[in-house]
Amino acid sequence: MANEDAQPSGRGMTIPVSQETTVSADSVLKMARDFSEQREAIFPAVSVRHMTVHALDDSTADVTEGTRLGPFVVWERCRYDWSTPGRVTATVTDSNVYGFPGSSWELVAVSTGSGARVDMTWTRWFQRRPLGRVMGFVYRHFGQRSFTKYAHDIVKNLEAIGTG
Repeated sequence: MANEDAQPSGRGMTIPVSQETTVSADSVLKMARDFSEQREAIFPAVSVRHMTVHALDDSTADVTEGTRLGPFVVWERCRYDWSTPGRVTATVTDSNVYGFPGSSWELVAVSTGSGARVDMTWTRWFQRRPLGRVMGFVYRHFGQRSFTKYAHDIVKNLEAIGTG
């Protein structure tokens, strides 16, 4: 995209969150790369209504995901890659809020004796457009708390699906 407003502005921020789960690492990784209708049951910030799978193969996917946030739909198009064992990485390639290049999301699942440790890391830069500036402010001030809760909700959903 050649639009200068889409380039990252200000400073980026990385938020890491770790959670323990009773779900196996393999199951966590499988669900992280599941782009079926079940996705919104795992990831509360994804609405199937605002999800488009552009391409999907054995180790990558090109997917647009979004969700309604008040009067706005916040969306990102990512290149998902799970070619590295134990890891799913989503690199933002287009968005109406996040700056790119630079924004990404990563999930790493490591086996433990009773399930897995799930490490999720959100790296976000924000666009110069008004919505990007507002979201950047919110992310800097409330991001750690919000994403800690979000990671907890993801793991709770994984456990409900994994055992249900």
